[in-house]
Amino acid sequence: MLSLIAGTGKGLAMALEYFLPREDLRDHVRAYYYFSVEEPTIQPLCAEMGNIRVVLNGGGRLHTPDGGKQNITSAFLIGPTMGAYCMEAHAGTQVFGIGIRPQGWVSLCGVSAEEVTDKVVDLTSFAGGLARSSIDEMRNARSLTEMAAAADRFFARLLSRQTARRSLGYSKVLANWLLDPQELSLDVLMSSMDVSRRQTDRIAKLYFGASPKFLQRKYRALRAADRIRGGDLDWMSAAGDAYYDQSHFIKEFKTFVGVTPKQFIGNQAQLISEIQSQRRAQSLTLPLASF
Repeated sequence: MLSLIAGTGKGLAMALEYFLPREDLRDHVRAYYYFSVEEPTIQPLCAEMGNIRVVLNGGGRLHTPDGGKQNITSAFLIGPTMGAYCMEAHAGTQVFGIGIRPQGWVSLCGVSAEEVTDKVVDLTSFAGGLARSSIDEMRNARSLTEMAAAADRFFARLLSRQTARRSLGYSKVLANWLLDPQELSLDVLMSSMDVSRRQTDRIAKLYFGASPKFLQRKYRALRAADRIRGGDLDWMSAAGDAYYDQSHFIKEFKTFVGVTPKQFIGNQAQLISEIQSQRRAQSLTLPLASF
C-alpha cells in the first residue's frame, strides 16, 4: 500500500493509494487503487489498458478519446483507451479502481478487449448480481484493506465462472514485443507467436483492443513519457528513433499522453505525474508503458 496527498498550488489536494491484488489474481488484475479529491478538478489521463472503477462518493464525467462524454456516478468498466482522455471529478469524489491486465478481459470479463475499447460500460451489465453485491461490500468496507479484500473475492469468483481458460502465452509475447525498446518488426512478432498476420491481429484485438501496429504507436509514446519522467528531458533522446521529426513526436505524444512533452515536463498532467512518482517510490514496477 502507498499513500499520497498532493497539491497543485491552487488549493487542489488529491489522495492516492495503491494495493496489490491477491497473488493468484495477478495475471489478471494489475493493481487496486483509491483516489479522492477535495476540490473539483479536470485531469488528463494517458491512454491506458483499462480499468474498473467503483465510485464511493461524488462523481464526475469522463471525456473519452472519441469525443464522447460519460457521466459517472456508480460502478463502471472503461475499456482500453486508444488515446488520452480527461477525468472531470466533482468536489469530494472518492473512487476505488482496479487495473485490468490484457488476460483479464477474457478471463474475468468474458469479453474481447476490442468490444470495450474506448467505451464506458456499467459493471453490472456483465457481472449482474455478483457485481451488485461486491460493489456493496466495497462501499461498506471499514478500511481500504477490507475494500481490497472484497475486490479479491469478486475477481476470484469471476475467474471461477469462466470455463474457457486461454493461455497466457500469446498475450505475454505481444506485451514483450510492444515494450521492446528496439521497435521490433511485425514479422518478428508473427515468428514469436508462430501464427499468421490475420491471427496476430485477432489476438492483439482480443487482449489489447487494437491492431499490433496501432498498439506500437501507443506504447512508443508511453515509453517516451516514462523516459521523460525518469529525467530524460532532451526530446530526441526521449523520443528514440521512431519519429520523423520533433513535430511528429509532439503530435503523437499529445495523442496518447494528453499534453505536449513540454507540458508534461512542466507537470501540467499532475495526476499522471503523481501516479508515476508514487509507483516508483514504492518500487512498484508499473511505468505508464507496462501491463
